Amino acid sequence: MGLPVKSRKLQIRNKTSAAVLVGIVVVCILFSTLTTTFATSNNFFRLLRQMVVMVVISTGMTFVVATGEMDISVGAIYNLVVNAMALMILHLGINPWICALLGILIGVLCGALNGTIGVFLKLPMIIITLGMSYVYKGLTLILTDGYSIGNLGQSSFFDFGVGTTFRVNNTVYVAILVVLVAAWVLHKTVMARDFLAMGSNQNAARYSGVPIHRRKIQNEALMGAFAGLAAVLSLSFMASATSEGGSGYEMLAITAVVAGGGSTDGGKASVFGTLGGIVLIMVIKNGLMLMGISTAYQQAVEGILLVLAIALQRLTNRKTR
Repeated sequence: MGLPVKSRKLQIRNKTSAAVLVGIVVVCILFSTLTTTFATSNNFFRLLRQMVVMVVISTGMTFVVATGEMDISVGAIYNLVVNAMALMILHLGINPWICALLGILIGVLCGALNGTIGVFLKLPMIIITLGMSYVYKGLTLILTDGYSIGNLGQSSFFDFGVGTTFRVNNTVYVAILVVLVAAWVLHKTVMARDFLAMGSNQNAARYSGVPIHRRKIQNEALMGAFAGLAAVLSLSFMASATSEGGSGYEMLAITAVVAGGGSTDGGKASVFGTLGGIVLIMVIKNGLMLMGISTAYQQAVEGILLVLAIALQRLTNRKTR
């Protein structure tokens, strides 16, 4: 007699987590043998810093994928916020810490706008956010005239971004806190349970009293907040902005969520699983970069990882039925 469906799903989720951990160990061993600069303390701490933005964005994407949706505009929102903050600091003289709050607010508003349009037009968010990504990219180009922004002056905001504690960049601690809080929210709040219910069966969720339209807007607003926070952390470290930043971040985030055990069909997501997924991806990117592999090949690898992650997810889903 077979195991109950719930037990089989738990076993498969545990196997997925184990597979990600094994994958991380394997690629670390591989790159350690292929390049002498990979297994060094300097590269380790640099890699931690490089993960910050994608950890935050991928954590936000976990909530979106939980509802069975995908957000293609997160990279564009991220870059719009970075450039808007840089311009406010440079031309308006606004305190960078205040700009940080305004940046997160801009992200929330962009996300809420995505959700509102999606609810009004009754279209999948992947379509809405694909279109809106071009809107946000266009706004960024209008604001910056296509130029990079630098020379933002001195501030404790930037000191925090480049500062370290026990050799670990301060922004890494913020990312860790974000993951811990997000994991608690996903497992303990009514809103997150509604997200998962919507992903499992939206009609059943609606009949059980879940406010579908409100939750869709809240879900996208939350994603915008994560994108805005990622932009804040990026600007605090880089102290500059470019009009072409954020490209491909959405695909990396979706790959991380799926690799970490999330389902593109919705109803299933894990913040810690997503963390494992993005660590695996970023370790691979770091290793390829140290080996001198061009960004074109790196992007090809990212695409292959996304296809493999979704294919594996489909295979495991069949086993639970």
